[in-house]
Amino acid sequence: MEKITLNELKMHSRKEILTFLKKLWRCEGAPCPICGSELEMLHKKAKKSDCDWQCRHCSKIIRTLDILDELNKTMP
Repeated sequence: MEKITLNELKMHSRKEILTFLKKLWRCEGAPCPICGSELEMLHKKAKKSDCDWQCRHCSKIIRTLDILDELNKTMP
């Protein structure tokens, strides 16, 4: 399982990235930015954290807080 970085998201504006992250935080789900499959919560059984998501198809992990930190550093 590999962590997705900000550059791999294939999103070009800050607004687009924040919309994607907010959708995940509201547990609405979203398609994987890499392959298009539906993302699933990574910690379903443990504590239902909405911060980490995984694509079962391409085995990529989206850590939303890491992406937000990276976004704030590159696109203030």
